[in-house]
Amino acid sequence: MRALAFLEDSRHFDGGCVRFYGHDGEQRVACGITLAALKEHDPHLPRHGLLPAELFLEAFDRHQVAIHDAARRKYACGECELEGDVLVLLHRRDLG
Repeated sequence: MRALAFLEDSRHFDGGCVRFYGHDGEQRVACGITLAALKEHDPHLPRHGLLPAELFLEAFDRHQVAIHDAARRKYACGECELEGDVLVLLHRRDLG
């Protein structure tokens, strides 16, 4: 596996994570970050209760560089999901 490049700014909330996409050459790689990881990493997000999608997308935008770096590390190490349509899923432990 090569390094992921993040060539597009698209990201969306799917109810369980914020999805975004990297590229490995011509291959588009689906990535995501769990809501729990965003809540733990962003002090502006409330820890409890239902939150609107916009708050998670804003948190993603604030921490986009760190999130992309963590996704690159996981992908380079081959730490990919075995099931589902998100290949690289970031959890709380992945952002440090």
